[in-house]
Amino acid sequence: MDGDRITATIPDASAHQEQTRQLVRAMMALTGDTASGLAKAAGLTASTLNRFMHKPVRHTLSQRTMLALMTETFRRIKDRPLQSLSATALSALGPAIAVYEHGIVDLAPDVKPALQAAKSAVAASIRRQAPHLESAAPELPVLLATTCGVNISAADFTQAPLTTPRPPFLESDAGAFAILMPDQSMAPRFDAGDMLYVSPARALEGERLDVVVERKVGGSVIGTLVAITSDTVRIATLQPRMRQSFARDKVRGLYRIVGVQRLGG
Repeated sequence: MDGDRITATIPDASAHQEQTRQLVRAMMALTGDTASGLAKAAGLTASTLNRFMHKPVRHTLSQRTMLALMTETFRRIKDRPLQSLSATALSALGPAIAVYEHGIVDLAPDVKPALQAAKSAVAASIRRQAPHLESAAPELPVLLATTCGVNISAADFTQAPLTTPRPPFLESDAGAFAILMPDQSMAPRFDAGDMLYVSPARALEGERLDVVVERKVGGSVIGTLVAITSDTVRIATLQPRMRQSFARDKVRGLYRIVGVQRLGG
């Protein structure tokens, strides 16, 4: 938080669109199908998915759509040898497997062995690439916006109320954590119930900076970074469109949101 001023735009596009596209690309790589082909097989409108993947849009894919795509993917690969599948694509799909597993099994019970094998392969890959995580903190601490008794800046998460599987892109980030989006104040970018992945190690640089403001009195606030001055941190929300200011001497830390897993409807 050093420096005179950091500015950031407030875009309308969802901050987690690119992560969703990466998940769809991973499914395409595993199935060997195009976006439209995968959508048709999953009973979805092909043009909708194709437009999302290749055109600038102001929405992301719903949980229902992602569940349909994930289910179709595992239906396709359930009888294929694990070693024939792309390890990179499986790793990219790892966080989504943890979220949609129960829904997939409800729709397609016969794919459960393939899901378990994929989860084991992802975990083994993480252990090979970062063996220290087994003795460090393989689970990611999850905070609520109202959680007190933690000190994010000191990586003290002993009072975190929940944990979640650590996604591959945070496997070596010891200070990373997740926070549940509490309301619709950042819709359509984030919905209530979304799991936001946060990395204190990532620099506050570039555009589309969504952040978590850790207050010294306890609790956190989520918004888009507008500016940092010597005295003030300013963030913006979308619902309603407004800006909030926090005195810097009341702020313990400011941390960049680097990913999201849509958990809401």
